[in-house]
Amino acid sequence: MAVLRTSGYDRVLLEIHTMVVNLAGSVQDILSKAIVTLERPEQQEDWRTLDQAIDQARSQILDRIIDIMSLQQLRTQELRFMLGHQRMAQGLERIADYSCDIAELSRLRSDAGWPPEILQMSGCLLSMFEHVLIGLKGEQEMQVDLDEEDDQLDRNYASLQKELMDKGPSKSISVELGLALVMARTLERLGDHIVNVGEMQVYIKTGHRRLSGQG
Repeated sequence: MAVLRTSGYDRVLLEIHTMVVNLAGSVQDILSKAIVTLERPEQQEDWRTLDQAIDQARSQILDRIIDIMSLQQLRTQELRFMLGHQRMAQGLERIADYSCDIAELSRLRSDAGWPPEILQMSGCLLSMFEHVLIGLKGEQEMQVDLDEEDDQLDRNYASLQKELMDKGPSKSISVELGLALVMARTLERLGDHIVNVGEMQVYIKTGHRRLSGQG
């Protein structure tokens, strides 16, 4: 933030960053609780209320950014800061949405008998988000290649798709496999949004979005 013009303006941008960090912490909590339901489907929360709180926090961030952008003539790095935090807030809100979807889908599988690919994907997502949050807090640079982690999610999803296709059109598809495929797709999309949040951190610093080789 060295380019910021005044101490007052610096405090305003710090406020925005703090709001996004706090939002990310709340989203991590929802994601963690949702992942737990994969193995303990009975451990449910009031997902609607949690999601509404995330939506409200996201809206407050976007409103604050719009207010500042309408009152200030921003330079390039400042504009990147605003746009990057706007995109991060939106991405975090989508992560919360998908997390709630995970919990809702887990209700349909009371035996918690998910394929190993699902559990591998869920663990990968928690790790990815943890690294993104550490980077967002400025505690250290991201130590993993999120693109590589996201590729692993894609491979898990593709594995379940192949299993589905291998059954052939003449054979019935089990409800369990169909539900697993929906869950895998949800987890895969959630991973995409985690990568997007990480990319925005790189964008704010460099003007580029590539994560490969970071850290």
